[in-house]
Amino acid sequence: MIRRIIYGILILLIVADLSYSFVQHLSKPLDGDMAGGIVPANGVKPILADPFGISVITKNAVYPNPNRFFAYWTFHNYFKYAPIGLQSIVAPIDSVYLSCAISKIIIQLLLIILLAFYIIGNRKIVSYDFILASILIVPLFQTNGYRTHMGIIDPCVTYTFFYALPLGLLMLFYLPFFQTSFNKKSLSKNIFVIVLLLGLSIFVIFNGPLIPGIILTISFLYFFKNSIHYFSTDSSKSFFYRIAVSVRKIPKLYLFFFLAISLMSLYSLYIGRNNPIFYNQNLSIFERYLRIPTGLYYLLTQKIGFLCLISFIVINIFIVIRYFKNAKTQKILSLFKWIGLFALLYILLLPLGGYKNYRPFIIRYDTFMPITIGLFFMYGITTYYLIRNIPRKSIKYLYVFFVILFSSIFTFADEPEFNKNHYEKIALEKISQSTEKIVVIESNCTVLSWEKITDPKESELNGQLLEIWRITKDKKLYYQKYNAPK
Repeated sequence: MIRRIIYGILILLIVADLSYSFVQHLSKPLDGDMAGGIVPANGVKPILADPFGISVITKNAVYPNPNRFFAYWTFHNYFKYAPIGLQSIVAPIDSVYLSCAISKIIIQLLLIILLAFYIIGNRKIVSYDFILASILIVPLFQTNGYRTHMGIIDPCVTYTFFYALPLGLLMLFYLPFFQTSFNKKSLSKNIFVIVLLLGLSIFVIFNGPLIPGIILTISFLYFFKNSIHYFSTDSSKSFFYRIAVSVRKIPKLYLFFFLAISLMSLYSLYIGRNNPIFYNQNLSIFERYLRIPTGLYYLLTQKIGFLCLISFIVINIFIVIRYFKNAKTQKILSLFKWIGLFALLYILLLPLGGYKNYRPFIIRYDTFMPITIGLFFMYGITTYYLIRNIPRKSIKYLYVFFVILFSSIFTFADEPEFNKNHYEKIALEKISQSTEKIVVIESNCTVLSWEKITDPKESELNGQLLEIWRITKDKKLYYQKYNAPK
C-alpha cells in the first residue's frame, strides 16, 4: 500500500512539473529564425530542395547548412501546419504559441523517457523503476533558472528543433545498442527493426549541427574500446592483422551500423564545408582553442546549477566506490570513464565547427548539451542505484532526503517568468486588425525577430508567415517607430 501511494505521488509530481514547464513554454516569445525556416527564406530553399546535398558534390554548390535537411524539413512542416490545425480550438495568434509549447513539451518528454530507459535498463514505461528514474531527471530540465548554463529546451523554438530534438533522436538510435552492451539485452535481428534503425540513422545524420561530430566521437571510442578488448597478444602476427582480427570479432550488426553511420557522418561533414559561414571566419582555429577555458569557466561557475549537479555526482561515485563493490557498479564506473573521454574529445572537436559571434567562447549551453545530457545520466543512474540498493532503511531515508533537497534547488530555481510574450501578442493583434499595408508598432518588444524592426522591408518574411498562419488575411509589413516603455 505504501509503495502504491509513493508511486502515485511520484506520478503526480512528474505531471505537475511537466504542466509547469508547458505553461512556461507557452509564455515564450517567437524567435527571429522562425520565418526563414517556415516561409522559407531564399537561403533555406536549396536545403529543402536537396535533402542529401548532392548539388554540393555535383555542382560545388554553396549555401547555408547543406547537411541539415531533416532539421529544416521537420521544423518547416510542423510550423506550417500545426498552428492551422489548432485554429479549430484557439485563435490564430494563440495557435502559434500553443504549437511552440506543444513541440517543446513533447521533445522534453522524449528526452526524459529516453534518459529513464538508459538509467533503469529496460523498456517498461509503466513501472515503479521508470517513474523513480523519471522523477530524478525531471527537475534538471530548466526552462528558466539555470537554463542559460545547462539548458536543454531552448526558449527559442527553432533552437529546440535543431539541438534538443536531434539529440533525442540520436539517443533513441543508440538505445538498443546501449541495452545490448551495458544491460546484456539481445539486439533484435528483426528486419523491420533493422530498417527502422537504418532510417533513423539517416534522419539523424542530416539533422542538427552537433550530430555528425557526436557520432564520429562515439564510433571512434567504440572501435577503440573493442580493439583493446579483442586485440590479439600473439606477437608473431603483424599489428594490422591483429587489428583486423579484433574488428572481425565485433558483432556484425554493430559493425554494420557503426560503420554506416560513421561514413554518413563524414559525408555530412564534407558537404557541410560548403557553408558560407566557413568563408567568413574572423577568428583562427588556434584562437578558438584559447577561448575554450574561458567558455568552460563561465558555463560552470556563473550559476550553481552545474556545481550542484557535479558535486552530487562526485558524492554518489564516492559512496558507490566506498560501499558497493560489485559487477554492476564496476560497469557503471567504467562507463563513466568512457563518458569522460567522450566529453574531452567532443570539446576538442568543437573549435573545428566554426565560430559565431553570438557564441564568443565556443562553448555555450547549446554546444555543451551532449555533455549536459551525459551528466544528467550519470546523476540519474548513480542516484537510482543507491536508492534501490542502500540496505539500511534509516540511511536510505537520509539519502532520499538529500536527493529531495537537491531536486528542490532546481525546482525553485526554475522561476515562472510568465507572460514574457505579452507585448508581442499585443503587437501581433494590432497587425492582425489593422487595415494598413504597413503597420506601425509602438512597442519596445521584439516581434518575430531577434531585434526591433525599424525598416518595414525587414518584416517581409514575417509578413508572409503571418499570412500563412492566417493571422492576417493578406501580407502586411510592419515596423517599430520608437522605443516605448514596456
